[in-house]
Amino acid sequence: MVAFVLAAVAMLVALVPIGWMVWRGTIMEAIVAYEAATSIIVMVLILLPEGFQRSSLFEFPVLMAVLMLGGGLVFVHALERWL
Repeated sequence: MVAFVLAAVAMLVALVPIGWMVWRGTIMEAIVAYEAATSIIVMVLILLPEGFQRSSLFEFPVLMAVLMLGGGLVFVHALERWL
């Protein structure tokens, strides 16, 4: 079970370059980095309940995975005039 927690920590470390891209990149690069970050965060939220053996906490990341695509499309639509 420690492997799941270590994998979650490694994925959180992978968010550092993505955060740099959001901060310093163009708008299009920031949008792509935002989508990548939300995917990684969903995976982290799935790994942590498995690592701590709390199966009741799987509902939130599954819901986030379903809503992630719609949220990204709304975000892109809001920024459409600057792209």
